[in-house]
Amino acid sequence: MRPDQRTEAGTPRAHLMASPCPTAQRLSRDALRSGPLSVMARVLEPAVLTTLDAVAADRLPRLRVVGDVDSVRRVLDRGLEEAEFGPGWLAEWLSEDVIFLARLFQELTKALRLQIRLEAVEDDACRRFPTDNVRFRLVTTYRGPGTEWISPHLTTISPSGAPAPTDAIRRLDRGHIAIMRGGREATAESPGLLHRSPPIAGIGVTRLFLAIDDAADHEC
Repeated sequence: MRPDQRTEAGTPRAHLMASPCPTAQRLSRDALRSGPLSVMARVLEPAVLTTLDAVAADRLPRLRVVGDVDSVRRVLDRGLEEAEFGPGWLAEWLSEDVIFLARLFQELTKALRLQIRLEAVEDDACRRFPTDNVRFRLVTTYRGPGTEWISPHLTTISPSGAPAPTDAIRRLDRGHIAIMRGGREATAESPGLLHRSPPIAGIGVTRLFLAIDDAADHEC
């Protein structure tokens, strides 16, 4: 489908490789009980990928929103309009996708209010691999390289403060959805996920990254 075409289904969709409801929810809950990371693979349509990559970096959104899904939708739509983000169909697609993922996160975690970051990222974050101080976090990358992560057991076999071995670093594919266990839900037997933003400083790449948390994790 060309980006300027409309169909009865509306704007282009990002297709989960597994049914999002209820199968993906059940699989994600089961995975989070046993491991620090649950990944749902999906394929973004070529029209979405190409058009996202063509958006100027200064038109990419830099939004932080706290509230229920309805208030998030209002702020998100207004923020995309004010940023003059892409063609209208792409802004609609992005808004719908963020809301879809917000509802999925709510179903999985029972969060009442959400904290959502939809941000352009142009530099490096910490080179280490920390664990977030939240119960769970949903992440996906719409543009640029995805989040990097390593197995928590590496902290027990590597010297304290030593960088992670290069061959131990894993990277989420663009568009894939990950739900990560954070420090607030971690135990000795069920640790949180160690992860970081991929190093991109100086290579001319601007990522578009989404993170969704339970807002209650930031209020105490």
